[in-house]
Amino acid sequence: MKINLNTQKERKWKLLFVFIFFIVFNMHSQSYLDEYDQLFVKKAKIINYHRPDNYFYIRPIDSYFEIYPTIQQSQCNISMINGDNQIMITVAMIPYPKGNTRAQKYLIATEDLNRPHKKWLYSEMDIHFSNTNLIGVSQLKKINADRGYLYNLKVRKNLYLGIYPRCKKLIVYKDNVGRVEILFFYKYGQDDIVKQEIEKTWGMLKFK
Repeated sequence: MKINLNTQKERKWKLLFVFIFFIVFNMHSQSYLDEYDQLFVKKAKIINYHRPDNYFYIRPIDSYFEIYPTIQQSQCNISMINGDNQIMITVAMIPYPKGNTRAQKYLIATEDLNRPHKKWLYSEMDIHFSNTNLIGVSQLKKINADRGYLYNLKVRKNLYLGIYPRCKKLIVYKDNVGRVEILFFYKYGQDDIVKQEIEKTWGMLKFK
């Protein structure tokens, strides 16, 4: 029986990459996490926030804009990973713009920035796995938001970060205050698990 040495090498490199990925990201002390919590809340101003159980922080991903070639996702403020199932959550906070110039104020006045454009939603939604789901009123009240959307985001064919083939995106809006985008990256066969994680982590942020 012949053994393909190239295949063995590829597997070793993949295993080494995954090992280094989680070891490096796990090298953060509790004191750093507490400081980062406070920094984020102070910077965001518009939300109350707490880190969900079983998650540890990693530094915000530099390649956040490379989830899919045609999608430019908002830059994340926080990234974290579940120590049990390796589901990764990223959080992006986008405040409602004030408008410093006359042109900016005009654009704000003429555009409905409290709602996403349908074309934009459909352009980044992976229709093979989900439609756009509106978040129920009772769920929105828990986080003091006005509206929200949940759907699968497109992910590049060779996996995001070489690890994650799937991503669910949650967007919640507070009118004239801002929006928060939460991405849940997960692996094959974790469809039910990621739904449970979304339910478990619901309320980790709340608009003031």
